[in-house]
Amino acid sequence: MHPAGRVLVGVWATILVLGGGGALLLQVMGPPGMHPVARPVPTLKPILATAIIPAIPLAAAPQPVAVTVALAAPDPALLEPAPDFNGRMLPRIAADGRRPADVYAAHPGLPAHGAVVAVLVEGLGLSDAVSRAAVDDLPAAVSLGFSPYAPAFDQAGQSSLADAARRAGHETLLSLPMEPAGSPLDDEGPQALSTTIDLDQDRRALQWTLSRLQGYVGVTNALSGLRGDRFANAGAFEMVAKALAARGLIYVDAGTGVHTGDAVPVRDRVDADLTIDDQPDAADIEARLSRLEQIALTQGSALGIAGPLRPVTIERLQAWSRHLADRGVTLIPVTALLAWRRADASRVHPVMAHLPIPANPERPL
Repeated sequence: MHPAGRVLVGVWATILVLGGGGALLLQVMGPPGMHPVARPVPTLKPILATAIIPAIPLAAAPQPVAVTVALAAPDPALLEPAPDFNGRMLPRIAADGRRPADVYAAHPGLPAHGAVVAVLVEGLGLSDAVSRAAVDDLPAAVSLGFSPYAPAFDQAGQSSLADAARRAGHETLLSLPMEPAGSPLDDEGPQALSTTIDLDQDRRALQWTLSRLQGYVGVTNALSGLRGDRFANAGAFEMVAKALAARGLIYVDAGTGVHTGDAVPVRDRVDADLTIDDQPDAADIEARLSRLEQIALTQGSALGIAGPLRPVTIERLQAWSRHLADRGVTLIPVTALLAWRRADASRVHPVMAHLPIPANPERPL
């Protein structure tokens, strides 16, 4: 036979052997995606297993993943009709004594040692895209404050965004519009509580706000970067304080430096230490987060407020929180911070204005 012919025969012989082996392998193992059928194993299998099928290294063991615990959905036992707003519901303490602040709270295991820090990001609901990013991308321990002017709330106070936040493990709060110190140049909207209207109008404005959403743990005076400080420090605020206590809600005071008086019981109020994003600049936000962390390490706990909601704040909070526990600080929700501070009076914080800002020192607080 001609040499070229012998080469051609050899090639075809090799193809037939390999093809027969592949067919035999498919017969044994079945097509991809099917379970192998139990049958006698041909003697060729050890040869195919070693000569044709390469060894596949075992994958590394998966790293543990943080488990997200969905929070309680709105409970009808914790709701009552809003007298002045047909179809809307107000939060209340249930007949069995359960409070919204407890039922809708996250209940993380608090660390035995080290410091704790909480962050409240306000402004949810005004921009759907940025709000969804906050819900999806921020750690579950970050608490989220919804604007009462969010267009996504339906007549019954339901919100798919708030539902998504609860499923992701975020505690939710509602921003309470109140007359700011800079009024009338600064404006908290048509439903703001004001020192220039009578008490009945303020009560109606409060009822409107509290009925905008369901399933939240409390309210905050942080709204679109304002603090409602003129009304919050007026005598009329006592009406708000009594209503929050009667309805089982907490109050997060974002007025760092000048807080509301003792009208709100200390056990239901959490005072913030620092505003995180007065300047919507990545470097400045990083500097303030570093300072917030130092406050927590110095006094045992700290609360930071962020808002109005911005993508740069979400990005910087993500990066900062990623290795926070490695630095001895645990991120917790605002209700857990309230419990932490209430558990030991020594944890109630002093003003830490002397701590330096690590970067951009020329920018005032």
